[in-house]
Amino acid sequence: MNWQANINTVREIYPGHFQIILDFATNAIIKHLIREDYSMVWVHHHQTSPYADWHSFELPIAKDSRNITVKARQVSFDFVLPTTEFLELLPALDNGINLVQLNRLPPAYLDPQRIQGKTRYDLLKRECDYLFELYIPSATDYGTLISSDRLWLESLLADRRINWENLP
Repeated sequence: MNWQANINTVREIYPGHFQIILDFATNAIIKHLIREDYSMVWVHHHQTSPYADWHSFELPIAKDSRNITVKARQVSFDFVLPTTEFLELLPALDNGINLVQLNRLPPAYLDPQRIQGKTRYDLLKRECDYLFELYIPSATDYGTLISSDRLWLESLLADRRINWENLP
């Protein structure tokens, strides 16, 4: 099968979960995806920039400790923001992102680095009422948009504000 035939098309990847492979999208596409009727955005595996350099951060170094200023590099963390606050922050975010738009806070055990495949998306649907998960790499490459709402994904492909031949 020609893998390029799957780009910018809706494909079922697991029963009840669908994917669009995004052809060289950037974070600029997010404004077309976010729905304000979903309450929050979960950004997971977010890395501070620049990744390899040492910078001062206030971090909780020990369990239940106050934040202390340390030199750190390659700081990676998850955060959740209300949708409106995320949209305000969006222009300041570097390219490359892993995010889920959802209505309920993810349970502590739902770690996207460890839980993969159908189980991950079933949990996102059942526990978080997710609309979509988006992965856009920091280097220009193919990304993925996954949702349990096939009709919503198809409506995106029909949206004239999105140039699917040259994604933002």
